[in-house]
Amino acid sequence: MEKALASGADWVALDLEDGVGPADKSAARQALTEFASAGLGDVAHRIAVRINAPNQPDGVRDLAAMFDWPVWPGMLILPKVEAASQVLQIVSLAEGRTCIFLLTLETAQGIANAVEIACAAPEGALLGYGSADHMAETGGTMTEPSLFYGRGAVVNAAAVAGVPAMDGVWLNYKDLDGLRREAELVKSLGFTGKIAIHPDQIGPINAIFSPTEDEIATARALIAASDNAGGGAFAYNGKMVDAPVLARARRIMDMSGSN
Repeated sequence: MEKALASGADWVALDLEDGVGPADKSAARQALTEFASAGLGDVAHRIAVRINAPNQPDGVRDLAAMFDWPVWPGMLILPKVEAASQVLQIVSLAEGRTCIFLLTLETAQGIANAVEIACAAPEGALLGYGSADHMAETGGTMTEPSLFYGRGAVVNAAAVAGVPAMDGVWLNYKDLDGLRREAELVKSLGFTGKIAIHPDQIGPINAIFSPTEDEIATARALIAASDNAGGGAFAYNGKMVDAPVLARARRIMDMSGSN
């Protein structure tokens, strides 16, 4: 845990799910319970905990243990969410606990219910795509064409609900060029971030999803030109600019933290 916190990541996910074998679930749960009592309070704003699937016995055990923790992590990752009712139930149980929810869609059922799940998300939540598990269930491959449907469903559901969409992991952690190509692709689809599984992936992901100086400058100029034009469509550098283009410009400014 200390090594992960020193990696430079904004958020560090401590895993109780797929990263832990069945025989070690109890020990991992106990280790996190001890950490919650001893040191979580100092770094809670950077810690995410991924519990087991909420409809599985280990997921229920994880949540039961967490309700005895004196401090909760800043983010709770719910894997393999398949129904809005699962989200609503856990959010209701967690009332009074301050945390962000990352709801990951990783199954065919979850993708089928993507919009309902996204709309059940509480304020500040994120929607994630678990591509590896989804492809394992459908029989698809981890290639771009095979992932377009799942990614599109997640991005569209996130847009309906007004929440950010996070793409799944790039498994070949030694292939940073492949990671960059995939990150550029999913950014073009509308994802606002990507989950990393290795410290070496953090820099490339942050670089790609952070607005560039040119993007910020163009967005600022478009917004200023719109103000000067008094609203409505207008021409800028030979291109027509209307409401959707301005919405994207404002989103870039929001992501950059600029005015």
